[in-house]
Amino acid sequence: NHRSSGSAIEMYGDELEPPKSKARSGYSIDGYSLYDDEVTTATAKSGRFSQLLNHLGTFYSEQLESNPIRTKSFTAGTLAVVGDLLAQGIELSFDNTGEETSGLDGWRVFAMFIEGLCFSGPSMHYAYDFYERLYPIVRCDCVEPIVHEDVQILDANGDIIRVANFKTEWKNVLIHVAFDQIFMAMWYVAGLMIITCVIEGHSSDLGAELQNDYLRNLGASWLAAALFFAPIQIFAFGKLDKSYRVLAVNIIDILWVTVMSIVTHLNRGESESFVKSVLIPMLALIGDNIVDST
Repeated sequence: NHRSSGSAIEMYGDELEPPKSKARSGYSIDGYSLYDDEVTTATAKSGRFSQLLNHLGTFYSEQLESNPIRTKSFTAGTLAVVGDLLAQGIELSFDNTGEETSGLDGWRVFAMFIEGLCFSGPSMHYAYDFYERLYPIVRCDCVEPIVHEDVQILDANGDIIRVANFKTEWKNVLIHVAFDQIFMAMWYVAGLMIITCVIEGHSSDLGAELQNDYLRNLGASWLAAALFFAPIQIFAFGKLDKSYRVLAVNIIDILWVTVMSIVTHLNRGESESFVKSVLIPMLALIGDNIVDST
């Protein structure tokens, strides 16, 4: 009685007998064997993941309803961080200057978060509401007064009168996107440059940076929009409810933030401490004025 090397077959005297194992039920698809226990495990994992996504989606929808500005602002700030981390990773990968760097610029990441939280997120919320009031994207052939419940039109007693005919106004979609990518881009680029410049400790260079780099950065934004972002934004505006447009644009804007973060920091050195470069000198100046006045 011995076990042959590299084989799962045991020898018992003159007979060869395969090792006994527990039978596994299953089936075959295209020559691949699928066993019930494997399918059950995979299905369970997939089900748990889908359930998690559903919970997150429900939670996000509830937050959009109850706290729309706060939710959109935190979303914008978080995705701006993702975009800047990508930008810094790209910059470090292509850095051939040989100069020693400190690695990840934490103040720069923080500045991008504050810009998204306090500027881009709220700006998009109010801008999209303004667009929608002027040029509604979705119209309904409805006769007031009615009550909307999904796509049904109900009378005062709750009985269905007819199904509403909702229509996407693609002309208005194009107006939304054009206004956002052409005119609001001027606002977004200026805000990005000003806020990050101050927080990163380069406020003394702000005037020169705006004068020398603003038009270049704005041109980069317009070019990125024409090549990539505008077509996707047209689809998102035409297919998504107004509440989700900021989320969709923020996800798209991860790449926009990546591009703009790179071009914004082309001629800007590494961040200094905001506390050291701005707050402490400001407090010192206030203190000197108080001493002089006494």
